[in-house]
Amino acid sequence: MKFKLLALDIDGTILNSASQLTPRTIAAVQKAQERGIKVVLATGRRLGNTLPLVEALGVRELLVVHNGVVVADPVGRRALVQSGICPSVAEEIVDKLEAWSVNYIVYTGESAGEKVLAPSGRWQEPENLLSHYLGEAAEFAEKIKITSPPVRLAIIDLPAKVDPLYAEIKRDYAGQVSALLFGAVRDAWRGIELLPAHSNKGVGVAYVAELLGISPAETVAVGDNINDLEMILWAGLGVAMENGSPLLKEKAAMIAPSNDQDGAAFIIEELLLGGAKM
Repeated sequence: MKFKLLALDIDGTILNSASQLTPRTIAAVQKAQERGIKVVLATGRRLGNTLPLVEALGVRELLVVHNGVVVADPVGRRALVQSGICPSVAEEIVDKLEAWSVNYIVYTGESAGEKVLAPSGRWQEPENLLSHYLGEAAEFAEKIKITSPPVRLAIIDLPAKVDPLYAEIKRDYAGQVSALLFGAVRDAWRGIELLPAHSNKGVGVAYVAELLGISPAETVAVGDNINDLEMILWAGLGVAMENGSPLLKEKAAMIAPSNDQDGAAFIIEELLLGGAKM
């Protein structure tokens, strides 16, 4: 089978542990495109902080951002498809998060100005969790007002708070939101991403692939975390990074070298470029 589409996660996959694109990765992605392979970036990032990587790589295809909730045009810099959490549900969850006194932010989505909103009085931890884990600088407000369907909510706090909250949200909002739990057992911090129900990277990549007339069997997908699971299961060849989550590596058809070993570039070179040396 000749692969025609390559879906790539960003953080932990094409970026190394210093959040850098290496020359080898840039060269591999550009060479793949020169060979006619469509490259789709599929990321938990929002559009604004994905575009610099689009420019560095020369990617031209539609972007899957916000973990599949939004499909965006990198040229027009706008959302073409955007889902969202029902405002009344989002407001109810925000009230719950306030009652639990956890750190959270609300992503309004591109159609609502792509704002990242955080409640005043939160995120006062010794570590800069917003920057380190989410790469964001939020707008702080006394009261978060939900005026349109937010594309997602993100939570980072101590496991003692996050774990029971995750169980409660999974129980009380099944079918209304999709909840992803991030973090290993020994991690100091744990995260939850709340998305509209049935939204994920797999759905987003499938949408782009259908527009391009490319089948799952003709697709390679590479990722490192649980938000990449549906994407690598949908693709004809799902690849997990060596530095990835245990669950993803268990489900993947292939394991790539780590992101600090240019694992994504290795996959491109060996599988898509016929072992070409970059």
